[in-house]
Amino acid sequence: MKGKKYSFRIRESDKDIEEILSNLGASERSDFIRNAVRFYAGYKDRLDDIDKKLDCILEKIDTKSENLSVSPSVSLSNDEKSQKTNETEKLLIESVIDILSL
Repeated sequence: MKGKKYSFRIRESDKDIEEILSNLGASERSDFIRNAVRFYAGYKDRLDDIDKKLDCILEKIDTKSENLSVSPSVSLSNDEKSQKTNETEKLLIESVIDILSL
């Protein structure tokens, strides 16, 4: 398997990839691409899961902010505020733990 070579073409829309790769030497470039492929293959499912959780958190934040802005005269009791804050904090903590466990 040693010496097997793979290549790919950079498209016009891949300017970010071109910039990253052009700043590396030839051997660095090969190592970078190998490591990037391994990382993606190994963590794709976890990254997708984190992305779904983040979407859920953002959706809940949007929903809560819409509910809070409906009527400024209506206020939540301290217990209700604390409960909602605790739920949001738990979701954020779980997401951060997922990110850190990568």
